[in-house]
Amino acid sequence: MNTTSRLRALLGSAASVGAGFLVLGGAGYLFLAIASRVFDDADYSALASVYLLVNIIGPGLFAAVEQETSRNVSTRLARGLDPRPVVRQLGLISGGLFAGIAVLTLALSPVLLPEVLHGSGVLLAGLLLASASYAVVSVTRGNFGGRRAFGRYGTSVGTEGTVRLVAGVVLAALALGGAGVAGWSAGYGLVFCLAPAVAVALTARWFLPDVRGDAEAGGPGAPQDFGPLARGVGLLTVAWGLSLAIANAAPVVVNALLPNDDAGAATAATFASAVVLARIPLFVFQGAQSLVLPSFAHAAAQSDPGALRRAVRPALLLVAAVGAVALLGSAVLGHWLGRIAFGPTFTSSNMLVTALMLGTVAGMAVQIVQPALLALGHHRWVAGGWVLGAVVFAASFALPFEPVTDAVIAQLASAAVTIVVLGAVLSRALRSVPQKELTDVPAA
Repeated sequence: MNTTSRLRALLGSAASVGAGFLVLGGAGYLFLAIASRVFDDADYSALASVYLLVNIIGPGLFAAVEQETSRNVSTRLARGLDPRPVVRQLGLISGGLFAGIAVLTLALSPVLLPEVLHGSGVLLAGLLLASASYAVVSVTRGNFGGRRAFGRYGTSVGTEGTVRLVAGVVLAALALGGAGVAGWSAGYGLVFCLAPAVAVALTARWFLPDVRGDAEAGGPGAPQDFGPLARGVGLLTVAWGLSLAIANAAPVVVNALLPNDDAGAATAATFASAVVLARIPLFVFQGAQSLVLPSFAHAAAQSDPGALRRAVRPALLLVAAVGAVALLGSAVLGHWLGRIAFGPTFTSSNMLVTALMLGTVAGMAVQIVQPALLALGHHRWVAGGWVLGAVVFAASFALPFEPVTDAVIAQLASAAVTIVVLGAVLSRALRSVPQKELTDVPAA
């Protein structure tokens, strides 16, 4: 199969998953766009922080569980082994990760509650409920992805988005009808947090038969050693947590650094809107790792480095094409699109949106490079690349500029460092790794 054929195959598989992420991403933007018009700056700033923190927890920390589930299921199926024991093991690991997040959230609540959530205990409870929901849905989606059941995967993602979409449409309709919705911001945020739980309930009829009963027809499979499995999830949790923190924490940090008055809240709100606007292409690519990881893992399990190279190439070409269009669009229409999406209070310039978009394009490239490294078992390099990026991100806020300028520099510099490190490791690995080494794919 040549590069063009592989690109067509990739686009075909992306249809169902892409549709789900399109609904999910669109619902996220609608959630914020409606909130910016219905609620005051303080309530909108709290909801924007909830939106960003939920994205750090769900698509961030628990993405590690989903990816390891997908990688191990795909690898076991390629070798004719029953994947169910390892799915159950990863379910236990996901439960442990939730316990850690819950303890950390409660420990930070003396700061989160007054400074970020503006005193809303309902939103704090929503963060905990969202964490519990993602602990389950990350395993179900990883199982669907590893089995290449992309229709079921897309249904799960689309359900989460549809719940949020319906909540936004209902709130907008009530507001337009003159209902007094100004005090509903906490309930609106709670529905946003509960959306993944609805996805779990709707797809349980597909997931439960996959993990119940005796060994599958494909062959027996003993549980995997817990240590390497937990280490792989741990390294990926570090990588994903840092990647989503870099992508989402800048508005939260800016919100905390700016004065706690009307002007500060307005500046924090419009910067958060600019960050969300610049991430539109990343939402489209959010499902890219779910699509390519099973193929990459299958190639590694079959000891076929050539197939892995041929699978990576068209995916990177797609990133280049979409990234070029996104940068051109933000340079010409960034400010206008921001005012359309978030109203006349959006004041960020085309240059600011384009600078943020450049970091987004780097993030899209990582969506392809990272799963290739995971298929090769280079979990430590993936985590190391993101640690370096996080160090650069944090150091940038020590620069003697305004908080918004520091935040833009932090996102650009950290993205550049991370993609350079991961890209260099992958390039070297694809050129020099002997075929026999690809038979060993545990996390390292």
